[in-house]
Parts: sequence; C-alpha cells; structure tokens
Amino acid sequence: MMDIQHLTPNEKDLFITTLAECYRRLKAAKIEAKELTKDGFQLMFRSVYKDINNMT
Repeated sequence: MMDIQHLTPNEKDLFITTLAECYRRLKAAKIEAKELTKDGFQLMFRSVYKDINNMT
C-alpha cells in the first residue's frame, strides 16, 4: 500500500486526482468500489494514473 505521507506535493496532487477520477468512473458505471476486487481497483487506478500522467 502506498504511504501518501512520503509523497511530494505534486505526487499527492496526482494521487488525489487519480483517485477522484477512479471514483468518477465507478459512479458513471454505477459500480461501487467495494464491488471490485483489490486487484481490479489497482488495475483501474494504474490505468487512470497512466492516462492522467500522459496528459501532464
């Protein structure tokens, strides 16, 4: 698990933006996070992170 306390301010912003986008996508799909497995959520997080990181 990631320890957010050791991230730089920019990394924290990216983490929060990524997490918010994950939940936005779940809401749009009418799925709750608890319906995903840990691996499923991690896969989605990595995908969103990559998308967001490529835009910056």
